[in-house]
Amino acid sequence: MTRISLTSILYLHGALVTAPLGCAQEATSRTEQMQQIRADKQARIWPERTPGVVRILNNYAERGLLEGVRSGEGANGLQIVLGGMRSGNGTSLGLGYRRIDLWNERLAFKVTGRGTPKLAYMFDLEVESPRLNSDRFDLKLYSKYENSPQMDYYGPGPDSAESNRSSFRLEDLGLDLEGRIRLWRKFYIGAAGGVYAANTGKGERSGFPSTDEIFSPGQTPGLFQQSRFLRGGAVLQYDWRDNPSGPRSGGHYYARHLRYLDQQLGLHSFNRLEIGAEQYIPYWNRTRVIALQSRAVGAWTKDGQTVPFYLQPTLGGNDLLRGFERYRFYDQSSFHAAVEHRWYLFSNMHAALFFEGGKVARKVSQLNFHDLEYAGGIGFRFTLQDTVVMRIDNALSREGYRFMWTFSNMW
Repeated sequence: MTRISLTSILYLHGALVTAPLGCAQEATSRTEQMQQIRADKQARIWPERTPGVVRILNNYAERGLLEGVRSGEGANGLQIVLGGMRSGNGTSLGLGYRRIDLWNERLAFKVTGRGTPKLAYMFDLEVESPRLNSDRFDLKLYSKYENSPQMDYYGPGPDSAESNRSSFRLEDLGLDLEGRIRLWRKFYIGAAGGVYAANTGKGERSGFPSTDEIFSPGQTPGLFQQSRFLRGGAVLQYDWRDNPSGPRSGGHYYARHLRYLDQQLGLHSFNRLEIGAEQYIPYWNRTRVIALQSRAVGAWTKDGQTVPFYLQPTLGGNDLLRGFERYRFYDQSSFHAAVEHRWYLFSNMHAALFFEGGKVARKVSQLNFHDLEYAGGIGFRFTLQDTVVMRIDNALSREGYRFMWTFSNMW
């Protein structure tokens, strides 16, 4: 693979940002304005020759053979499944099967199975009613089983040591019914309820001890005793992004609350609240985008209860604080904020410069701007049908450099 230096990439970014676009001069008449509009429309088409492999993948997308690409969301039959599993257990690949026309189109379902070379695997099932779902209301039943033998744990809190890296197995099963109704324009209110069961065991990451060998029960609540939960909650959401799977404009603001009730041990009942905001600011004919994101998660309990460590928010990995290893920081509360400058390189590919900061804390009241961890870098986004299907990120933090390759969008 040809190596590209960071200096060259930054030079390319500067050249693309400062170079004038065709027909971008200020229009001084109605005729010039119309010419500029037509030129801008032509620029949006990006008519460069599409590589052969991209044409093949676009064909698969049009036929509905790639899960998650918008043009194929309604297709019946087999689909290729890329990604979608917990990070840290290898690149996942699988197959899915979808039907949307059962019982005179009253019932639709999708089932997938996927796995990784590190012997992690996952199965999920989604059931919904096309006739019931509409622009104002949707309802679905979702169930997932996942087995991840190489999850990482460094210890609780913001002061956990990189040298304490350990490994554990997380096996869980969930079944939830979710519904949402649109109250006004892009404003939604929803609710969900279901059951969740988790099992933890010895980790299988080579070269690192199992979590139970170096951490006490007090540092890892839920590791040595397994629980089953009832869970339920509500969500408020205002989503006016132009394309949730690859947004260039608009915003997304939400608040989600979940209550977990420990049905087996009576030790781990807790509340979890997540509040987030995303904003996308396009310019230069939407070929450049400033993407802003912030997110805070807080969990709290009554006296005598604890939050299982595997259900605590984390920072580090391929999505949040990318300069740190996966699951680098665990605790009951977390805060994260990021800014990305995304720009068009050529057909089916964008680049992004990013900077982010965040921290974890025991209590929500400790989430502030003091002692934040920082990371930054540059990445590349690969798209099909305006949907981000793969990305590569290069990030730096105080703990070094990380290279990431994943089949998912950011936020």
